[in-house]
Amino acid sequence: MATRPRFSGVHLWLVFAGGTIGTAARLAVLLVEDPSIQWLSIPLINIVGSFLLGVVTGMAERQADPARATRMRTFWGVGVMGGFTTYSSFAVLAVDPASLPLAVVTVLAGLAAA
Repeated sequence: MATRPRFSGVHLWLVFAGGTIGTAARLAVLLVEDPSIQWLSIPLINIVGSFLLGVVTGMAERQADPARATRMRTFWGVGVMGGFTTYSSFAVLAVDPASLPLAVVTVLAGLAAA
């Protein structure tokens, strides 16, 4: 079993920098979209984020250097994709009974995309 890397300030900065980029990207998508399709934006963001997280995870697993793989997962996975996707907005969407089918499709599509 692989040992877990030790936490360092570098990890914290990677998450912070990646989260800033991911959150800004999500905001950009939300600001550019047509208000008539706003109900669809959060599910699409989460599905695209799931797919990209799968890509990042696959690329990190192919790294020969474990430290580099950890930095990739920390910056791109935890930081950028963590900031880009949004569970809280999804949870608000899922509370509305009329939106429940969209919530179920979002979860299934996110799993398939990853």
